[in-house]
Amino acid sequence: MANNKIKIQLIRDGNMREYLRNLHKGMASRSGMAMISVFLVVIVLTLFLGSLLRRSIGESRNTQRRLDILQAEYLAESGIDKVKQDLYKAFEVFYAAQGRTADTFTWFDDLVTDPLEKYSAIPTNAKLKNTPNAAYSVRITDVDVSTSVPKDITLVSTGTFNGITKTATAVVRYSMGSARVFDYSYFINNYGWFYGSSITSQGDVRSNGNFSFMYNPLVNGDAYGSVTPELGAVGTVGGSYGNESIGTYRRKADDTARPANPTADPIDIDGDFIPEEFPYENGYDGTVEKFPSQESLNMPYLGNLQYYKELAANKNGTIRQKGVTLVNNVLEDNIVLIGTDAAPIQIDGPVVVTGDVLIKGKVTGQGTIYSGRNTHVIGSVEYVNPPAWLKPDINPSRTDASNENSDFLGLVAKGNIVIGNYTERSWDYCKLYLNPRFTKAYKVDVEDADIGYVSYYSEGEPYFNGDYTGFDGGKKTDGSKRRFYESSYDNKYFASVADSYVKINQVDAVTYTNHAFTGRVNKFTMNGSIISRDEAIIYSNYIKMNYDVRARDKGEELYLPRTLELPHIQYIKLD
Repeated sequence: MANNKIKIQLIRDGNMREYLRNLHKGMASRSGMAMISVFLVVIVLTLFLGSLLRRSIGESRNTQRRLDILQAEYLAESGIDKVKQDLYKAFEVFYAAQGRTADTFTWFDDLVTDPLEKYSAIPTNAKLKNTPNAAYSVRITDVDVSTSVPKDITLVSTGTFNGITKTATAVVRYSMGSARVFDYSYFINNYGWFYGSSITSQGDVRSNGNFSFMYNPLVNGDAYGSVTPELGAVGTVGGSYGNESIGTYRRKADDTARPANPTADPIDIDGDFIPEEFPYENGYDGTVEKFPSQESLNMPYLGNLQYYKELAANKNGTIRQKGVTLVNNVLEDNIVLIGTDAAPIQIDGPVVVTGDVLIKGKVTGQGTIYSGRNTHVIGSVEYVNPPAWLKPDINPSRTDASNENSDFLGLVAKGNIVIGNYTERSWDYCKLYLNPRFTKAYKVDVEDADIGYVSYYSEGEPYFNGDYTGFDGGKKTDGSKRRFYESSYDNKYFASVADSYVKINQVDAVTYTNHAFTGRVNKFTMNGSIISRDEAIIYSNYIKMNYDVRARDKGEELYLPRTLELPHIQYIKLD
């Protein structure tokens, strides 16, 4: 109020100049205070923004460093993958050339001391394309020589990116394992064909070539064709086939046929609806599909049988009958095996018979018979305790556990698998499909020369001319010439032990041959699988194939032929 009085007095006295001077001083004082406030705010904002900028630059640098570390780690891992695959490719060629045996794995043993002798592509300061500041180097530091198979190889890879270095140490395993060809009820290493409405396959079918269907066969499974340039095959799956609904399959399929998926319909338990309560991964789900242009699968080609001889010795494989040991690990001869209800053939583990195997009758136990030449199925072969997959089945796990102990027979031949009495005139129909009017020449293993399959060489590679009706260079027991499809026994003896084709109605076995699966049958059921190069089965009534899923799940445990596996990283560490 005092100031106001002064202002009024000054105006009254007419001292306007003094009034204006005091007013300007007041305004200047307030403006100065505002300027100071703005300046302080600017300083604070500048400091804050500077702090944010420094923090952002620091985080950007840290982020870039983390990215560079990741890039260096990826480079180190890339080096591991590169050498892992290149070693496999180099070894695969050697493995095939040397007969696909366990002995060939010694190829790895001196890779530490002299890797370039066998493998010249080990990357040293390998640069990435268009990225000069990125490189990796790999060393082979150890090979486990304590076992013949598998081989564990230690690789150390160093990756560098923008001056940052990271190291990856990995143990890579090269081994043999179950061959994928045993995943099918019918697998042909050639063109596949199902011509006939009375052909049934309760399982997937596949060929290493084109696959064709005619006259609407029944296939409760998928069909695969494969691209194989040497056959001129692009992997087509042509024609059509029928299939059953899952409900019909459960009602009609044999107990020896693979399970359904799910094994039973959803059921109501305590008022709760549970869909797909009983799945079975390898079972038939009521739908089928064609898969053309697939990759060609490797056959577990039997060249040198030494690996399987060692396996038989290590597992103490035997064949017995009425308490008498007929084969103890390895038999360097031919053998005739005839099982009866009172005296079944008892197999335990893997065994090798270097000559021909003739077999029929009742079989019990679990094991695989490897023959160095042909396996002749001279009558029905039946399990004493067969596996059974119930349809429907509300407890598939219990069923699998029960089937683990059921009988299993593998019949594996370095030569052919031949069904029936080839001395019968009716068997001559098979010959029509066992010569080059139907078959083609193909590359074989040099180890096949001792049983006649090396007909000629082309560009240094051994080939068979495809004529199974020709003479193989061997002799029968009576001194007469022997054909590829015949046994080493003379015709008179063979005819005395072999059944007529009309009596051969069932074979319980998973079968494999390097060459031909052939025979004359009437009403015929195969409980297992057929795997071969060429196939010439002549049937009069029907042929049915019931796939044994144990071949897929437990092939190694049941001593089926093995093949080279893709390399597998057992252990990896980044430093």
